Formats: sequence, C-alpha cells, structure tokens
Amino acid sequence: MAASLNEIYKMLGELNGTVRAINEKVDVLSREMSDSEDRSADSRANVHRRLDELVVRATHIETDVLSAKGRLDAVERATVDMKTVTDDVKIMRERAFGAGTLGVWLWRIGGGILSAAGGFAAAYTWLTGRPPP
Repeated sequence: MAASLNEIYKMLGELNGTVRAINEKVDVLSREMSDSEDRSADSRANVHRRLDELVVRATHIETDVLSAKGRLDAVERATVDMKTVTDDVKIMRERAFGAGTLGVWLWRIGGGILSAAGGFAAAYTWLTGRPPP
C-alpha cells in the first residue's frame, strides 16, 4: 500500500497550509503581546507619575501642617487673650447692670424724698399760712 505521489503532494500541501496558518496566528499573538506590553508600560509609567505627585502633595501637606501648628499655637494664645478680655467685659457689663439697678432705686428714693419734701412744705404752708423758711 504505497501512497501515490499525488497523495503525498496533497498531504504536503495541507501540512504547508496548516503551518502557514499557525505562523499567522503566532504573528498575531506576538503583535497583541507587544501591544499589551506597551500598554502595560504606559500604565506603569502613569502609576509612577501619579505616585510621585502624591508624594509631592503629601510633602506639601506635611509642611502646611507643621507651619499651621505654629499658627495654631499663636491662635490659641490669641484666643486665651481674647477670653480674658471677654471675661472682663462680662464683669463690667454685670457691674453696669448693677449700677443701673442702683441708679433706678436712687431715682425712686430721690423722687420719694422730693415728694416728701414738697408734701412737708405744703403742710407747713397750710398750717402756718406762710412759706417755709
């Protein structure tokens, strides 16, 4: 059972076509892998760039926090100073309120004294018939 020469050529042709198809698929896969590697390199570069930006931002934030701490200490001292002034103003307001209350009572007492003096003068004039001395 020897195969004829035509059958051998036919099998060689099929084998040759299969090898070419495999070669084309390998080339396509190679190009896709190359593209994938390029995209991966770009993605890694982007990640590294963003990481560098985050490091710079973190450094700026750290610097701002350290400088803000000094400013916060100054604000805290100023707040303590303002609190003492506010407390003094509250005390003076309470004193003024007390003085106002005292003033109202003095006005009432003064009005009562003047009314009493006028009443005594009127009584003296009515009893004696002449004005008080």
